[in-house]
Amino acid sequence: MALKIYHEFIRAAPAAEAMEFLFAELRDVMFCIKDRQGRYLCANKAFLLRVGIDKMKDLVGKNTREVFPHSLAINFEEQDLEVFRQGTSISNRLDVATNPDRSLGWYISDKVPVRGLKREIIAVASTTRDLRMKVDVDTEMALIVNFVNLMRERFAEPIRISTLAEEAGIPLRKLERRMRSIMSISPRQLLTRIRVEAAAERLRNSQDSLSEITYRFGFCDQPTFCRQFKNLTGMTASEYRRSFQS
Repeated sequence: MALKIYHEFIRAAPAAEAMEFLFAELRDVMFCIKDRQGRYLCANKAFLLRVGIDKMKDLVGKNTREVFPHSLAINFEEQDLEVFRQGTSISNRLDVATNPDRSLGWYISDKVPVRGLKREIIAVASTTRDLRMKVDVDTEMALIVNFVNLMRERFAEPIRISTLAEEAGIPLRKLERRMRSIMSISPRQLLTRIRVEAAAERLRNSQDSLSEITYRFGFCDQPTFCRQFKNLTGMTASEYRRSFQS
């Protein structure tokens, strides 16, 4: 069954086979492709190691919730849905995911649509880089991860980036430089992204008004929240909420 699913996909999107070959042996980049049903179609060795599966045939055909803890799987599924709905890529998304020992760690993910012979989107290809791997050889990365953890804990507060950097033990200028190098975003942009992601969760799962969400997650006013939300998601907050109610 797994082999059939895989070969049907390759026939529909021949270029995906070259993509799979390109990432097959990379140790510090995890790679996978999933179809519109959320089923895994292929993955590289680094991905299999991360999820604790020995052979690709044991992964193909499974969905995200069969591989990751439920709370993480929901987040990954929503990202995939974003790619399918908008037809655009996701770049440098900071996520929590499972490490090979099943603990949680920080990862940077990229997702792109995979198109079939008729240019329709038939799958999502993902690459994920493990921040923890950098920490092992770079103490500055450990400080950056500490900074990100502090931001995740206190993003709803009226926080100052310089204060968080000081608490994390890393000079602000060095933090700015290193974050732009590894994530292609500034600390302030990361704070906005974290706040928007939290707001998106409330839009999906509550009836809170836009005003309530604005002030709950630290946005200075509703127009700012709405503008930043649309810049990051491509939809207004109201459109986003309706898309999950239909």
